[in-house]
Amino acid sequence: MRVLFLTIGQMPDFRTPSVHIDVVRELKKRGHEVCVLCTWEKRFGKDTEFVVEDGIKVLRLKIGNLTRCSLIEKGINTVLLENQFKRAINKYFGKEKIDLVIYNTPPITLAGAVKYAKKKFGCKSYLMLKDIFPQNAVDLGLMTASGIRGLIYKIFRRKEISLYKASDRIGCMSEGNIRYLLDNNDYINPEKVELFPNAVFSESVSVSKDKTRDRDLLTKYGIDNTKTVFIYGGNLGIPQGLGFLERALKFVVDKTDCVFVIAGGGAEKEKFYSRMKDVKKVVLLNYLPYEEYEILCASCDVGMVFLDYRFTIPNYPSRILSYLENSMPVLACTDKNTDVKELVEEQAECGKWCFSNDEEDFLKTVQWFLDNKNNLKIMGENGRRYLERYFVTDKNIEKLEKFVNSKENL
Repeated sequence: MRVLFLTIGQMPDFRTPSVHIDVVRELKKRGHEVCVLCTWEKRFGKDTEFVVEDGIKVLRLKIGNLTRCSLIEKGINTVLLENQFKRAINKYFGKEKIDLVIYNTPPITLAGAVKYAKKKFGCKSYLMLKDIFPQNAVDLGLMTASGIRGLIYKIFRRKEISLYKASDRIGCMSEGNIRYLLDNNDYINPEKVELFPNAVFSESVSVSKDKTRDRDLLTKYGIDNTKTVFIYGGNLGIPQGLGFLERALKFVVDKTDCVFVIAGGGAEKEKFYSRMKDVKKVVLLNYLPYEEYEILCASCDVGMVFLDYRFTIPNYPSRILSYLENSMPVLACTDKNTDVKELVEEQAECGKWCFSNDEEDFLKTVQWFLDNKNNLKIMGENGRRYLERYFVTDKNIEKLEKFVNSKENL
């Protein structure tokens, strides 16, 4: 199978795991030919480059800024992506023989590039749906669906529909995602939608099994290793509901005997850190190399995920995978529409959920972990087993192989 992967994600190397890099690594491991079109944002100061790395043809395309910029700049550059990708496909991959083009959201503005690739190569298309936009922006108050300001929403909504129609198959992160997609897009044939969860590279899972906890590393970062340590590592932005996270942490620190570690990055990080710098029992860490972060994470006791309470779409944070991989129980503090609650409390039995707009609920959930300290190891092992069964990339690649080899015409 010959695959072209389109993404706006940065892939500076293929050694650092991520949900997208792991797909590429698994494809290569299974003997498939892979071409990747990823990006450099202008702010990185790097030019377009075309290289071959580990047998993978990689184009890193210089584009305008999409992050750490104004909404206007991001909007303009997002719209420009479609033609930039079409030109890049023709120039750098025009002579390739491609069986399958795969791509993820965000963005939703690549429908034209997908259609171009399908026509040029006579290939099938597969959307890995990671982000349901523009509805998520409406949920967070960044966009409105009505009135004069709703014109922008309508433009992006049309592009979203165009992308879905250009996709021969749509892979969703969870059953909740599937239900939401079909309930709100009745033109989509349900037979072309399937479960395609965030997953980790199978070889990485084998390596992480031998990882040992290092409580001394906690001391190195000023973390009291005699306490139960809750950690959040990931993006610090509007989708995480940082206003509530700030209130919740300040609310519980005087009422519980534990430590909270935040090791995040993102557009809102500096503002959040400045507001939290004097809060006792909250440790704020800046960027750590991947391997060191993973060891630190595994040395903590409970992994946390946060989503803004206003979401009406069922998000499924990929951050959970790191916790499951490291045999850690999970505290999921999210909106009421995601099915993360079912994952941690019922399916994997690896943790506890609370509503992300209720400080008392957060306090009760933290205390629940403290009261069940003797069961943390069991919960972590439950999560690890669940990951090995359902969240490993080889199962997703098998779905891609089956799809390409099928004669179906959706």
